[in-house]
Amino acid sequence: MGVTGVVRRAGRGVERYGPAQFLKEAATRPLRPVLAPAAGARLRRLAATRAGVDELLDLAFEADPLGITIRPGQVRSEIRRLLLEVRGCSRMLEIGTANGGTLFLFARVAAADAHLISVDLPHGEFGGGYPSWRIPLYRRFPRDGQRLDLLRCDSHAPRTVAHVRELLDGKPLDVLFIDGDHTYDGVRQDFETYAPLVRPGGLIALHDIAPPAPGAPPSAAALQGGDVPAYWAQLRGRFAHEELCDAPYGNFGIGLLRV
Repeated sequence: MGVTGVVRRAGRGVERYGPAQFLKEAATRPLRPVLAPAAGARLRRLAATRAGVDELLDLAFEADPLGITIRPGQVRSEIRRLLLEVRGCSRMLEIGTANGGTLFLFARVAAADAHLISVDLPHGEFGGGYPSWRIPLYRRFPRDGQRLDLLRCDSHAPRTVAHVRELLDGKPLDVLFIDGDHTYDGVRQDFETYAPLVRPGGLIALHDIAPPAPGAPPSAAALQGGDVPAYWAQLRGRFAHEELCDAPYGNFGIGLLRV
């Protein structure tokens, strides 16, 4: 990358983070592969001192141990309501992990012996996937007695589906959270592939179900969740459902299906 490219990239960084946070990001970024295990250990210690969903949310949205953040990609009030729904679940599959904040929260509210599976596509178009250096950080998310399997692969690939089935070993999912490929065919394939693995009475949640509200400013319209709203509009007519939509101009939103 030439000097012009470096300057342009730095400018975008300052615009995104602000000068102080950008300098912190620039200083810690090269060290993150080394710092990740210690950051995960610190996050785990902090989580052990948090009581209740709101304190865990504070930690997930605000903590940056050793300069590494796990901020969830959902509206706080929406993910809070979802966490209350999934508390105590034993088996959960998350498609789309990114920063890891939602996975962290799921682990903290799930059953003491819960089995969590994350499927995330490296360099994927939606969210970009997480780099391999984050794996030691995420491996600190489960509490003692819980199990976490991290699959960095395409959720649509037959070998991935087979691997998830193998990991479940014939046991059904309590919760399926879909927040990966946001194209119409992508979200449809994730739903049709993994929904049959959810037990009767279980819960399926999809993120980014809400289109921009009428009159939303361009900045809000730019956050539109791909084609998920169009697919959700079809699903909601087939299942008992609930919509968790709190963003002021639409967008985001979590759809819940009772199966």
